[in-house]
Amino acid sequence: MADTGKPRCGGKLHKRDGTCTLPAGWGTDHVGYGRCRKHFGNAPNVIKAAETERIDQQARKALEGITDFDAITDPVERLQMLAGRAERFMQVIGDRVEQLTSIRYSTDEGGEQLRAEVTIYERALTATGRLLVDLARLGLDERSVRVQEAQVAILAGALSQALSETDLPAEQRQAITVRVAELVDQADTATVSPRRLSA
Repeated sequence: MADTGKPRCGGKLHKRDGTCTLPAGWGTDHVGYGRCRKHFGNAPNVIKAAETERIDQQARKALEGITDFDAITDPVERLQMLAGRAERFMQVIGDRVEQLTSIRYSTDEGGEQLRAEVTIYERALTATGRLLVDLARLGLDERSVRVQEAQVAILAGALSQALSETDLPAEQRQAITVRVAELVDQADTATVSPRRLSA
């Protein structure tokens, strides 16, 4: 009796209904994944699809039952970190690609295949580009400016309140206000972060 739990080829049968029940990858180098030899399992695009299926299944299996994780409280920070890692990964793979003497290799069947490093590099470029676009859409620079302006306004209000509660002459209070404004302008020119301004 056949083990129905194992993956099957699933290729469409010729001149009759149904699908191929041979084991997935039968007669190929990717046994357990993809089409069998009778259904073009040794074709370059089918081999590539089988490898993608294998990696996907292994990744899903690795993720099963994972419960040890932290909640994301700052998605913007995580997105920035993810974009940084993606760019670094892209650089590493890019270095590997530059070291290749050829971006293709010959298969046993006489065909040519694009090297895996090149495919991974292309995907890394695409993924990094999408992350950078997502970050750009968030308008982080504009938000940072608004936060900084709000903090400066709070600081100015607190300073004005504090000075009004002192016995200092009006000229000295004015001089202090002007000097603080100068320091804030200097800090802004030096691109000090809002956290530094609020310290």
